[in-house]
Amino acid sequence: PATGAATTCSIPIPGGATNALIDSSTMYVVGQEMMPDGFWGGHLTVVNLANDSAAAPVSISDGTPGTPSRMVEGDDNTLWIGMIQCTEGERYNNNQPYGCLTMYNTSTQKVVMLEPYAGDATGVTAVTGLHKVYAAEGGQVYIYSTTDGKALDNQYVTVTGTAWDVAYMDAHTDADNTVY
Repeated sequence: PATGAATTCSIPIPGGATNALIDSSTMYVVGQEMMPDGFWGGHLTVVNLANDSAAAPVSISDGTPGTPSRMVEGDDNTLWIGMIQCTEGERYNNNQPYGCLTMYNTSTQKVVMLEPYAGDATGVTAVTGLHKVYAAEGGQVYIYSTTDGKALDNQYVTVTGTAWDVAYMDAHTDADNTVY
């Protein structure tokens, strides 16, 4: 419960917000902005809650506003963002590299787009301590390294049916699983 007067602050977020994750005094906000050509572009805005300021947005995987997005922090200072309907976005429609899963390094503030396109990224979970992230993309489960974003061998991952989400059952905290 708050004991003092509540304070408010307005920080403009390009394209609004479809998802957010808070880590201490930093909030990561995902949104989609209508671009001049009429297609949606994905954005990540890093907000400093200590001084109520926001960095310039960085381009991430495109998605469609109103559709779910997924966010989770992994090892090696990484933030993983899964988007849905990225083939409806700016990159796909302008013949640029695209995919529905983004790895963002929170230390270097650099984005790595994961290729190739594997379908909608509907679930992401971090296997902390093992430098891995599992993602449900296009109904299948993929494994990525948090050190460099490269796909890892998933030959022993068998899915009967369609994978929509993934969860780390032995996680120390629920923070290892997708933030909705």
